[in-house]
Amino acid sequence: MSLNIKQLFDAEPASALYVAINRVLVKNDPNLMGMMKQASSKMCLATALTPGFKGFDLMKQLGACPMGMRWGASTDMGQQLSHIWIDQITYWDSWEAHENFHETFEDVVVNTCAKCGEVMLEGPEEPVFRVVHSDLPKLISMNQWLKKSGQGNAKGFAVDTGKTVTVLATHRIRPGKEDEFEAGEIETMNMLKESTGMIGFQILKRIGLSTLGSGHATVASMLEDLKDSSGSKLKRTAEVWEGYTIPAEYLVMVEWESLHDAQGNMPHVNVKPEILFVHGPKVLDNCLHMPNVRMADSMFREQTNREILNKQ
Repeated sequence: MSLNIKQLFDAEPASALYVAINRVLVKNDPNLMGMMKQASSKMCLATALTPGFKGFDLMKQLGACPMGMRWGASTDMGQQLSHIWIDQITYWDSWEAHENFHETFEDVVVNTCAKCGEVMLEGPEEPVFRVVHSDLPKLISMNQWLKKSGQGNAKGFAVDTGKTVTVLATHRIRPGKEDEFEAGEIETMNMLKESTGMIGFQILKRIGLSTLGSGHATVASMLEDLKDSSGSKLKRTAEVWEGYTIPAEYLVMVEWESLHDAQGNMPHVNVKPEILFVHGPKVLDNCLHMPNVRMADSMFREQTNREILNKQ
């Protein structure tokens, strides 16, 4: 099986960008924003200094979409959830560049995680993805957009409402149906763009897992680091490709102008007939389970990745 997984990993097409998503489940603390900024400041600088870094987005969970008969879910559960997911999303020109970041600055990462230990319940876990398709405009102010529009060069830009939210939908796909799913999801999302408030979307395919990014290193390297951290380095327990999943896992990210727009219009994929007749047979019928759908908003972001992908 390992050989087959390695062959699948090696067969993945080259991509303009790769994405690492570091996920932690933390206490829903009202002081979370300040804590994250204070703990992450040094790590953000270290990330930006690493060759190959191309942008980031730090998202916090708002709720869960009540799709697939999950009627206990709500898109805004900020006052109900005891814990929420934080997704630290970084973009890279290669997965090797991301791993180099951890090998170079792992002490910074460990110290940052230690500062957040009191609020963490699960994680970190850091899957690595390849960008399959991206149609996310760069967000700018209304004045900037009007200026660009007047000059006839507003393509690839959208107005930042200050209230944008992102739907994060995880799909696990039947083996052999990946191409059909990808084509069907792109067609579905392009049709959904007619819905009020949709800004754009992105489709990511998981290609592996960063063990160092998941806070996991070999015991021997941890012992060496405890003895003397000045020259020792933590070593990963596995290669990224060993985290390649069968069945294939995809993350579909859909950005909306507001929570109201997302709540009212994301369900169109299942209730608007012309979209459902694409989404049903080409997407849902190729899933092994009903997609898991979360709602999140951005705490802060850097949009170089959008500039790069919009030029492709």
